[in-house]
Amino acid sequence: MSASIIPAMQRLIAILEAENSALEEARIPDALALLNDKQDAARTLEQEVAIANDRKEELCPCCPDEENVAREDSPALPYRDLLEQMTELGNRNGELLQRAITAQKRVIELLTSTPTASLPQSYGNQGSYAPVTDRQALFISKA
Repeated sequence: MSASIIPAMQRLIAILEAENSALEEARIPDALALLNDKQDAARTLEQEVAIANDRKEELCPCCPDEENVAREDSPALPYRDLLEQMTELGNRNGELLQRAITAQKRVIELLTSTPTASLPQSYGNQGSYAPVTDRQALFISKA
């Protein structure tokens, strides 16, 4: 792997951590502000990985991919922790985004729903709303 992949991974990890924190605290505008940075970081990481893969093929075009399976002494071993951290953060980010979307949909539904037909308000003798058919007079006139 290329040494320039590490800073790209670290940048994406930092952005995911910040976005996850904002989403956990329901700071949606802060999370939205990080969207462009997250896309740029992901694009940069993708480009760095593509460059590293091209270099690998140039250095060893005769080696099939099956022989390059990750081993304990693999040069990819130091990057494994970063990759695992990035994967965990990405999964958590997806869960938090789904939760935020669901909450926002519910808020929009509540704000845009039409109110139910209001029932006439009448209090029963227990101090709560009484059904319309069970209305009782509050005062009885004996005049």
